[in-house]
Amino acid sequence: MDDKQTQRMKIIGRSMQKRRIKTGYSQEEVADRLGITPKSYGAYEQGKHPPDILRLIQIAEIFECQIEELLTDISSKSDDQAKHIANLLQGVKRADRLHIVKIVEKICLISKGKAKIDS
Repeated sequence: MDDKQTQRMKIIGRSMQKRRIKTGYSQEEVADRLGITPKSYGAYEQGKHPPDILRLIQIAEIFECQIEELLTDISSKSDDQAKHIANLLQGVKRADRLHIVKIVEKICLISKGKAKIDS
């Protein structure tokens, strides 16, 4: 397995872990609902063993999310990254979201060379 695949597995695992924690489940509870051992489920979250597509569908159902929400972290497509940012902003107060958007706008301008970093 190459480094890129290994990295993707770890990112998917972290995404699963975040979703599990957000929904309040333990690894044991998720494993029980999937009909696998906690050790096997833990290997998914650690990025040691990738879940197959059918298992990802089951996991998404348990976490009450779309399967793409478990995978968007690994995509380099701007649309997927925008969805990921939108997911991160869920539950953030409106005023805080406005500040975050201003920060992201500034970072984008800096990265395009259209603004300078404030000192």
